[in-house]
Amino acid sequence: MQLEHQSSEQEKKEGQEGLRQALRGKMAAPDVQLSSFQSWEEVGRWYGGLQLERVKPTPEVTAKANEITKNSVDEATRIRAIYGYVSAQFRYIGIDFGIGRYQPHAATEVLGNQYGDCKDKHTLLASLLGAVGIRAYPALISTRHEIDPDVPSPAQFDHVISVVPQGGSFLWLDTTPEVAPFAYLLSSLRGKQALVIPDDKPPTLATTPEDSPSKALQTFHAKTKLSDTGTLEGKVERTLEGDDFEVLFRSAFRHVPLPNWQQLAQQLSLASGFTGDVSEVTAGSPERTDEPFKFGYTYTRKDYSDWSNRRISPPLPPITLPELGDDDKAPPHSIWFGSPEEVHLTSEVELPKGYSAEVPRKVDLDLSFAEYHASCSVKDGILSSDRRIVFKRRELTAGDYESYKKFNKLVTDDANAYIQLYKGSKPPTNATSYQEDIWKLPDSENDRAQAAYDEARSDYPKDVPGEISSLQRAVELDPKFVRAWLWLGEIYKYRLQIDQAVASYRKAIAVDPQSAVSYKALGFTLMANSKTEEAVPVWQVLAKVAPEDVQAQSYLGSALLSLKRYPEAVTALEAAAKLDPQQLGAQLQLGSAYLGSGQDDKALAAFHAAFGLSPAPVAYNDAAYSMAEAGKLLPTALDYAQKAVHEEEELSSKLKFSELQDEDLGKTASLAAFWDTLGWVYFKQGSLDQAEKYCNASWLLSQHSDVAEHLRQIYEKQHKPAAATKMRGFLAPAAANSTQSGPGKPDARIHLNSQNPELSNMRISKVERFAKGTSSVEITTLLTWDPKTSQFKIDDWKAIGDTDKLKPSAQVISSIRFKLTSPDGAPVRLVRRGILGCYEYTGCSLVLFEPDLVRSVR
Repeated sequence: MQLEHQSSEQEKKEGQEGLRQALRGKMAAPDVQLSSFQSWEEVGRWYGGLQLERVKPTPEVTAKANEITKNSVDEATRIRAIYGYVSAQFRYIGIDFGIGRYQPHAATEVLGNQYGDCKDKHTLLASLLGAVGIRAYPALISTRHEIDPDVPSPAQFDHVISVVPQGGSFLWLDTTPEVAPFAYLLSSLRGKQALVIPDDKPPTLATTPEDSPSKALQTFHAKTKLSDTGTLEGKVERTLEGDDFEVLFRSAFRHVPLPNWQQLAQQLSLASGFTGDVSEVTAGSPERTDEPFKFGYTYTRKDYSDWSNRRISPPLPPITLPELGDDDKAPPHSIWFGSPEEVHLTSEVELPKGYSAEVPRKVDLDLSFAEYHASCSVKDGILSSDRRIVFKRRELTAGDYESYKKFNKLVTDDANAYIQLYKGSKPPTNATSYQEDIWKLPDSENDRAQAAYDEARSDYPKDVPGEISSLQRAVELDPKFVRAWLWLGEIYKYRLQIDQAVASYRKAIAVDPQSAVSYKALGFTLMANSKTEEAVPVWQVLAKVAPEDVQAQSYLGSALLSLKRYPEAVTALEAAAKLDPQQLGAQLQLGSAYLGSGQDDKALAAFHAAFGLSPAPVAYNDAAYSMAEAGKLLPTALDYAQKAVHEEEELSSKLKFSELQDEDLGKTASLAAFWDTLGWVYFKQGSLDQAEKYCNASWLLSQHSDVAEHLRQIYEKQHKPAAATKMRGFLAPAAANSTQSGPGKPDARIHLNSQNPELSNMRISKVERFAKGTSSVEITTLLTWDPKTSQFKIDDWKAIGDTDKLKPSAQVISSIRFKLTSPDGAPVRLVRRGILGCYEYTGCSLVLFEPDLVRSVR
């Protein structure tokens, strides 16, 4: 007999399906099962016989039952009181060997022990209920598998829960989790067949409830303040009700001692995507299962989000949606959502004085399986964010796949979007902003079209679909209404309906081919969505329409350069440089275009023109990098790179701690970039040892993804597979084989692998314990290279904020060692900020911040 061989793709899909079912507790029953039992009734009577005598109430059990229910007014309150007692007051300890796997201890014995396994806890519950005249039956169930109803066997079960008959239905109870709300079953027990074993009728298979007995709801609220140095601090409050997370969090706070709650909350915060520090933790009683579980803490994060670029994401946890899989095809199985649930996330951020925000448009999605609503607003300096997602169905069918794919993308993109901050009353107009010009366009001469346009403005931002409808009506009434076409395009773009946005922009161009803003709206949108080929003709037409517009030529040149159409890029960038001779970026890009088109002499001339505009080391560095990337003029590139490194090292060596200014922070980040450029030039020349030395120094200092990629390539050329593999581990999977990188050449594929713990370990220096307990303080340091020890040491330092928290001795400070190096032994000085702290269980350490994320020395 020939066995059919499964492909690796089939095996992968089956493995994914197996994991999906395992998470639901619904794995398929084993293919082969043996049993000596003839029926489920026989299995039930066998188990009933094992527990029959042990469940009978004794005087001790009866006395305890009467004590527990003395204040109960009816049967329902008696059941709740006894459930709460057995659930919370008796620890679960599994017993899974010999006859103890199936036969419970006597109720009296469990009562005295104050612990037991699932069988024991059911036995005590049933005995206490029986003592006050309430029947309760055992129900055998599997937490992992669907049972095979054709094979009656106790081996199919691994858990015992309780059933209280109530008229024609059952009340299902599980005391094992200790802190589960009344009548709550974990997801792995829902919608499954269980063997219910009454003592007054034949045992029978029955199906557990599909959903939680109460509405599943999670809430999160953060009330915070953002400082003008980028530190976010405030209070976080979370509430969980009616889902497995409630039981999980209750159990965690129940079993972790109160002194360790801060560490627990820190881990929960990290798991929710927050990398800052947690303190002042509070929580409700885990045993009070009749009310939602609440906990809160104070949260502090330095350099919050993308503060360096003056944009932030709302301080909200991510919204987790089921994954779509690796390909674009609908999965062969249903997509499991779980029980219907609502998640409501809100935050308030008090912005720094004088700041406001460009809030994103409101999102409202309402489908048959889920709905999502998101909004932001700014009032009185407070940025408020609100996100709410409601899961309406347990599962999605294959027919829902396309709708769910779009829903998933819209929700994910909205949740991952940044909010741009700015000073003043409205966003600044800059070289790349064209939106301001849209609002300067004239009104419609058609009164009805203008009225529809004004109606759209009144809808903004409360009703985006209504806004679209009004604008569509406006352009129907006046097809030449350019401002309405462009506004409609902007709305489509921010709703990620790119095709509709592009169509609207093209309509505006067709109406008025002489309006520059329409071309810019279309060109920027195409380039932002990786449609550079389509953007080129747009910029070309704009260059003809507005020959004096420097943006038309510079962005045309940039697009052509990225497409490696070097001769055409030269023409456009020459025009841009002529229109604005003071534009440093245009001169440097022009040099790169000349290199690509084989005009090395002109490239040198363009770079020299750039040096004339700015003789600073950064101009020499950028020119050297362009030459290295092109693999041309490498001796000149080496001279430029060495010059940039030498001058920057000399500038850094003159830093004095008492005279530090915020701009001095840039010298540390520049050193890292310049060392990398010099190392990359050496690599292109084949000087691999020198290349490794400089790129490694840059990597240790910067932890930049491009530098990691450079080092990976260097190690491969040196035939150091272990080192190359290690560097590949620092890169996100999609970036591991990328070879394009560098300043001015962004490659979206190159990102660091944030899951690699070594990234943060590189910036951690262990310190001998100098304080008891847990305390930390942020510090600014000036590190100096010591040629005698070939190590960096702290030349001087200062605490930021509460200077009384920690006071290490000079000996402790001088003993700190850093994972940094000076590649050529130059006496460089580095300005670094970090957290110096001592912790009860992990000792003392200094954790440095990444140089390019620090914006102030104070």
